[in-house]
Amino acid sequence: MSQQASTLILVVLMVVAFYFLILRPQKKRQQAMQKTMRELQPGDRVLLGSGLFGTLLSIGDKQAVMEISPGVELTVLKQAIVRRATEADEDTLTEDEVGDELEAEATATYDTGDPQPVVRADADAPSGTTVADNDRSNLR
Repeated sequence: MSQQASTLILVVLMVVAFYFLILRPQKKRQQAMQKTMRELQPGDRVLLGSGLFGTLLSIGDKQAVMEISPGVELTVLKQAIVRRATEADEDTLTEDEVGDELEAEATATYDTGDPQPVVRADADAPSGTTVADNDRSNLR
């Protein structure tokens, strides 16, 4: 076998391997995603790429309207929908857990670390204007 023939066989094998290892699986994933998008119906629970869960209210050609919480609706691109949500995807909180979280948040204190800004008269400013000591808008 000549050098050219073995090189040609090697190139053909690489193209075939590329097709079966990369192109074909990608095409199958794309077809499965398109099938999922066609089968979506209002009322389906879906997961967005950003991690938001919601219930589909309506589906258009390019956009979908979903409810993420009672009375809170979002309009999203259909491309943002990753898949139907399963029970395994979602954590369900009991009323006690939700109540405990809200109570803890309501009683929490936050230390911002910034003292109250001191307001003083600025010598260069027109009369009657003041500048806060932590105002750094003139710095560049």
